[in-house]
Amino acid sequence: MSIKKQKNRTYNVRVSYSDNDGKRREKNKKGFTSLTLAKKWERKTLDEIDEILANHKQQQEKMLLVDAYEMWLATYKPKVADTTFNKTNRFMINHVLTTDWFKDSYVDEITPTILQQFVNKLSTVVHDYNKNLMPFKRTLEQCVVMDLIEISPFDKIIKPKAKPSPIFTDRLDFYTVEQLNQFMSSAKQLYGTDDNRYRIYTLFRMLAFTGMRRGELLALEWSDVDYKNKLIHITKNLVTSAGVKDVIHPPKTKAGKRDVKVDSNTLAILRHWQAIQAKLTLANGLQSTGIVFTNDDLKGYQNVNKLRLWLIRIAEQAGLPRIKVHGFRHTYATLAIQAGMNIKQLQYQLGHDDVQTTLSVYSGLTESDKAKTADVFTSLVNF
Repeated sequence: MSIKKQKNRTYNVRVSYSDNDGKRREKNKKGFTSLTLAKKWERKTLDEIDEILANHKQQQEKMLLVDAYEMWLATYKPKVADTTFNKTNRFMINHVLTTDWFKDSYVDEITPTILQQFVNKLSTVVHDYNKNLMPFKRTLEQCVVMDLIEISPFDKIIKPKAKPSPIFTDRLDFYTVEQLNQFMSSAKQLYGTDDNRYRIYTLFRMLAFTGMRRGELLALEWSDVDYKNKLIHITKNLVTSAGVKDVIHPPKTKAGKRDVKVDSNTLAILRHWQAIQAKLTLANGLQSTGIVFTNDDLKGYQNVNKLRLWLIRIAEQAGLPRIKVHGFRHTYATLAIQAGMNIKQLQYQLGHDDVQTTLSVYSGLTESDKAKTADVFTSLVNF
């Protein structure tokens, strides 16, 4: 900054400054009739420059939630499977980044009051809302680290009680021995006598008698089957979700890569399906894909969505309540524990990284177990 007196006794003022991009700028004005007027203009100009720079900086530091979320999402995507990524993204798009809530909101505009109203509403429509809020929370935590906000508004709200989980009286988590026997008998009646559908019977037999995950089973190739040693090598997982079809990934966990022991009867059923598949492939003039559970045209992987429809039909035929496809994994684990399988053996068979997962999720009690609880104790402490 400089104020210079001219020969004609007027004053010229020059104000130099750096803009937000680091470039040098100047403002000049001539002809002030007094030093006081020159200094007054200089002060006013400096105040205007400070205000412009501050406003520009503030605008630079403001960020839309949708943009902040995209930044977080880019770091999250490589860490999870496509199905998990798509589920996370769908929740944010359908519930958070909506026109009614935060689609056009800057992160510094999301106050605890507004967030509390949102969470209160969400808790009435999504029973596991708190778990699903993870990407929203992580995005705002990242904004704190980036100095876009001082504190996450999530730290200042009260989580309301979630909407109760739906209770289905016509569904079970797993089958008992008797129920599984009924199910497999019906599966054999419906699909075990038709070559074109024998794979369906085989598929449910494998689910129920190995404890494999659905994606692990559907990803199997015949080279993974070791009949001699009664083993199946689990090395991959078929992932299918919205917009993503037939993508082969590594197993879900590190422990997922394993050799699963299979009983002789189940292997005999699998071998019979292999022979049928080879016959059908040859009859249709096709080359083998090497895939164990091929689709109807024998050219690719089995469509995962059909499993649920087949399951429902078999359950209805057997007069049984429904279970989820994943319920056969629960069934295997529960019956294996009842049969006396060591928990570490079961952990390996199921491909769990942590034995606590095996204990907490897959050790459900049947009614007969509950009835025997007191007798088990008194048989040891008999006094």
